[in-house]
Amino acid sequence: MTFSFIGGGAWGATLAQVLLDNGHDVMIYEKNPNHRELLEKHQHPFFKVTLPYGIKVTAHLEDALSFSHYIVLAVPTKFFKSLVDDMKHILKDKKVFINVSKGFILPDLLTMSQYMNQELHQKIEYYFSLTGPSHAEEVIERNLTSLVCSGPNVSERQDIANAFNNRYMRLYMSDDLIGSEVSGATKNAIAVASGMLTALEYGENARAALLTKGLHEMKHIIKAFGGDENTATGLTGIGDLIVTGLSMHSRNFKAGLKIGQGMDRESIEQHEKQTIEGFLTIEALYRFKLAHQLNLPIIETSYEIIFNKRKINEIVEKILDHTVKLEQNS
Repeated sequence: MTFSFIGGGAWGATLAQVLLDNGHDVMIYEKNPNHRELLEKHQHPFFKVTLPYGIKVTAHLEDALSFSHYIVLAVPTKFFKSLVDDMKHILKDKKVFINVSKGFILPDLLTMSQYMNQELHQKIEYYFSLTGPSHAEEVIERNLTSLVCSGPNVSERQDIANAFNNRYMRLYMSDDLIGSEVSGATKNAIAVASGMLTALEYGENARAALLTKGLHEMKHIIKAFGGDENTATGLTGIGDLIVTGLSMHSRNFKAGLKIGQGMDRESIEQHEKQTIEGFLTIEALYRFKLAHQLNLPIIETSYEIIFNKRKINEIVEKILDHTVKLEQNS
């Protein structure tokens, strides 16, 4: 099979290696000239790793879109709208899209598949999401990882899962595309909160409670979006939440640490080479909470701290309040 990657950053280039290991043909479209130069030399743009030979690299979106029927979308959500707009004017035939980024589209409050279907539905044959507990830092070293391919068409979903599946990359499948997208995005927001709590030295007990309550909020959000709340208990939900909310590999967790240590969002974003999706997701879910009148204390508190500059010590205990109540009602 052939695959075109739109975006050759940390995750895009890493997943390209998985497909190259499996004998597939890969072309990467990368706008950043420095990253493109490294990829052309078979060097990973973020990790000191030599990529398998055979990779093709282009500076032209048209080349990538015409190279394959399978288009892997690996760009941060903040660039997603402009990418979709560009593809509108280039695509001539329907394609199968595989999104590997996690987040929501602002200010529309849509999942990425919802936005794609709204703006590009006539050019979509099928749309799938590839998500799950995975740090690019480990996948690039070929450490055992499990991902979930979510989408509507069983046979096409199976082909894509088989294309990525190998001795170190294990693929599962789901028909709950919305639930997988929502959980994959929401865990970034909860990971930021986990980092803030860790910075304040609340301990592992509090962090375990936070992630558990975060899982409850994830279920509420999935249900409000129209997905299956049970998806939150799988790899794309709790699995991704654990790996993102507890690890120094996670830039969202580390961003939360920095917030807890007194840095502001603007300073963190200026110093990071990669997008902090958790900040964008907190903003999106806060708006979603207001629109749908949801009880999301972790999201609300995180928003107040990060965007309204509330003092973290003043309101952090609202995340885990001290009112005695039944757990299922909290």
